[in-house]
Amino acid sequence: MIDKIHTNEYSERITKVQEILNKRNIDVLVVFGSDCEPQNLIYLSNYWPQFETASLVIPREGSPALVIGPEAKNFAQDYSVIKTIFQVLEHRESSEPNYPDKRLDKYDEIFDFVLNGSKVKRVGISGFPVISLPVYEAIMNSSKSAELVKADDILINLRMKKSPNEIQLMKKSADITLKAFEAGLNNIKPGMEEVELSGFVVGEMLKNKAESFAFAPYILSGKRTNQAISRASHKVILKDEPIQFNFGCRYGNYSSSIGRPICIRKMPKKYKELVKIGIEIQKLVISSLKPGILAKDVFKKYWDFLNQKGYSNYFLYGPCHGTGIMECEHPFLESDSNYFLEEGMTFQVDIFLGDDELGLRFEDGALITSGEAEVFNNKYREVIEI
Repeated sequence: MIDKIHTNEYSERITKVQEILNKRNIDVLVVFGSDCEPQNLIYLSNYWPQFETASLVIPREGSPALVIGPEAKNFAQDYSVIKTIFQVLEHRESSEPNYPDKRLDKYDEIFDFVLNGSKVKRVGISGFPVISLPVYEAIMNSSKSAELVKADDILINLRMKKSPNEIQLMKKSADITLKAFEAGLNNIKPGMEEVELSGFVVGEMLKNKAESFAFAPYILSGKRTNQAISRASHKVILKDEPIQFNFGCRYGNYSSSIGRPICIRKMPKKYKELVKIGIEIQKLVISSLKPGILAKDVFKKYWDFLNQKGYSNYFLYGPCHGTGIMECEHPFLESDSNYFLEEGMTFQVDIFLGDDELGLRFEDGALITSGEAEVFNNKYREVIEI
């Protein structure tokens, strides 16, 4: 079992990016990332910024350069597989210190370096929805005569199908996440705050050598279970009320998560019926995930089932989303998803059902194989009363 992506795989990824740049006549690609949106930087460099932002500048031929803020050089040198590193003021942390005595680089110098003095005519931007305004302006000011091109699709398409090494890391992450789920089950008590229980979950992840959690753990109880995006609070967990577990971890930078509704003692009748629907529909979706299937056809099975059972008013979003470095990444599986499932794609089969009073989520990672989907965790898909 590996614990990281090897350097040669990063090199292969850079080469694939450069092949696309040449086909699209893009001189240089700027791949932006931040602490909360690090995925493309991690994929290409193994660097995950903290406090500051960063970018990877990839020329259509030759070696790329990592661009970081003023404080992170030693940090970046320790983690990044890209050894040419520049420091730019606009990548500083949001409190905006000035660093008046530090010699810092400019993007025009970086473009000149990676292009060996050639003039930059077309600059691709990957990370367009999240790039900070100061960094965007710095790129524009350093290449005033160049055309800026939105190029997020390059990394989106490259990352949708996973390599054998990526899959190994996701499976290890899933194993650790399952242990964390069991730690939560074994330590939950009425009268405990949601955040207290989160401590057992996160502690188990770190004890089993996860680098971090995939997102702030959801331990939600009572009416709070209707929150599709949330985090644990100081609410006290009670007997006989819905409780939602949803969390995951990162191992070797790759994420897997689990979602299960539970109850201490007796689950309310209405909620138990919703749980049974959640179990059925997750099984239905998993059985539909096969190569060559049009994604929106999987959605239609999901939607038809909800309608047939009378639960369409509990609908919020489609039943799957891509996963890998991030808990949630391309592609989504929705009513207008006109792509075909392919071997090597990975999804979180993420069934969220909720209304104003309560909600639940059944969630597991799954790999599209040549036959039936391989689910990373098949345990605890049942009514759980403890």
